[in-house]
Amino acid sequence: MIPRHTDSITTSDHKNLNLGTSRICVRVHCSETPLSGSLASWQDGDSIIHVLQRDTPPIESLKLEHQLIHEAGWANAVWTIGKNAVCKVHPWKEGIELEADAIAFISKEFPSIPVPEIICTWIDKPTNRSFLVLKRIHARTIDQAWADLSHQQRLNLAREVAQYTALVATKTSNRYQSISGCGVGFGPGHGYPRDSPIHHWFPRTIGPMPVAEYRAYLKSLSTNPLPEFDDELVLLHDDQGPTNVLVSDDGNSVAAIIDWANVAYRPRFWAVTAIYSVGGFIMEDEKIPEAERPDYARMLAAALQAQGFPECKDQYRAWRNEVADCDTEKDLAEWSKVQVNPS
Repeated sequence: MIPRHTDSITTSDHKNLNLGTSRICVRVHCSETPLSGSLASWQDGDSIIHVLQRDTPPIESLKLEHQLIHEAGWANAVWTIGKNAVCKVHPWKEGIELEADAIAFISKEFPSIPVPEIICTWIDKPTNRSFLVLKRIHARTIDQAWADLSHQQRLNLAREVAQYTALVATKTSNRYQSISGCGVGFGPGHGYPRDSPIHHWFPRTIGPMPVAEYRAYLKSLSTNPLPEFDDELVLLHDDQGPTNVLVSDDGNSVAAIIDWANVAYRPRFWAVTAIYSVGGFIMEDEKIPEAERPDYARMLAAALQAQGFPECKDQYRAWRNEVADCDTEKDLAEWSKVQVNPS
């Protein structure tokens, strides 16, 4: 992927931040005249940060601090911009769900669920990636806070996350798809060969498709029986691991659930099964004894089962062990259309 995902944000000669190929960020004093052409802005201490088109005439910016705080895989990265915003960069292709659309949907349909506030979002087509600027939530993750929490606080947080999961799952569909009807980027049956011609950064998807077609597709992948699931799929955020749940200062409640990029309609069994299948539910903070690092995963799984989500990880693993990782014809066809140098 060129430029590298970690080079999606750079500093210009005028101290502006270049956000991909089409946007810049500038920081000015609050007392200055509002900037013409500002696409979005937010308060940052005694200054205002603006997002502008890249072709805006040069503006001398105050120093604008930014820091890469997270990167995952070959294409995902998160930066802080100033003190009060973060910018997320994801790989993009035609027909993929945008995280901003998922957040907006959850915020509208389930206002009791704490999610980040969107400042602005756009697609940078020349580099095949999307940008999402969010208001920063100043709170610790479960992973960071765990060592300071009581046993009861830990249980309560897991139960609260499970309650939100059950609430979101009241939305159902008879199609395997994302919120807006796109293909799904991760879930049962997703696996890709190491020697694939498709570069790792490229977002693969399965679907959208009717649930009967999806069930038949999954059954065709393995000789072992697949866990049974209903014709109505449920909306799930399948990565509510300890780094994607933020905790209130007193440790008594969830401050926010983040990373909604892959929310989609999935089999109900996936809520618990994902905990044992997605690599992100084991805590990593060195202050937590190694034997206790799976505790959040165990508590969340138990809380989800109490909400009526079935536990069938062993059957899923037996089914999954017989699945040969492969590229779909759809993925190969979509990859052939990518014009940027993938290296």
